Amino acid sequence: MTSFKGRLDILSPDPTWFFKPTLANYPAVFIDKDYMPLVFNSLIIATSTTILSIAIGAPAAYVFARHDFTGKEDLFFFFLTTRMAPPISIAVPLFMFFSNIGLTDTIFAVVIAHTTFNLSLVVWMMRGFFAEIPREIDEAAMMDGRSKLGAFIRVIVPMAAPGLAATAVLCFIMSWNEFLYAFILVAFEGRPLTVGIPGLITPHGTLWGQVAAVAIVATLPIILFTFLVQKHLVRGLTFGAVKG
Repeated sequence: MTSFKGRLDILSPDPTWFFKPTLANYPAVFIDKDYMPLVFNSLIIATSTTILSIAIGAPAAYVFARHDFTGKEDLFFFFLTTRMAPPISIAVPLFMFFSNIGLTDTIFAVVIAHTTFNLSLVVWMMRGFFAEIPREIDEAAMMDGRSKLGAFIRVIVPMAAPGLAATAVLCFIMSWNEFLYAFILVAFEGRPLTVGIPGLITPHGTLWGQVAAVAIVATLPIILFTFLVQKHLVRGLTFGAVKG
């Protein structure tokens, strides 16, 4: 409602439930302040992070679920420890690292940073999903002439599609909502929408109508993405809950 209110209605000391709606906040922030490229930057970052995290994490999770090797549980625990440290504790080292390789102020730096903390989530979740698929299916696929890689891509991955959908949604949301690393690594070019919102806090006051308009637009891709994969998402979130 705030995104459709004028400044007087927003700052009124009494809540106003009935007011004359206006669309002025949307063009004011997305056209006049040129925030629309920030939306596309957020989409590129979140989508790239999700694809990269799934592409790297799913095969790793499959190995953890199917194979036994020395130090397996220690290595798996190492993946999980990457999420145990407070994000701010590695923000400065990340900035120095990307500065040394010349990737600061680029989308690539944010995508790599987001992928690093999403990988542990993917490996942890997908290991459980792959473990619920009987090993006999792998063996049957290889008896039909598939290699291990072929069995994984053509047989196991389609069966784990609900789990992949649930994991992808969580990765997308975490990358889309992330502020700290994006704020530190990107100053001008490639800024996502989360980094642009503080720019609406001015010395003359916070532009609450425009902040609300950005918040509405920021929620739409999450709702749309979740709606598109909802059939797999429900199955993925309950995968393995009932055995029979």
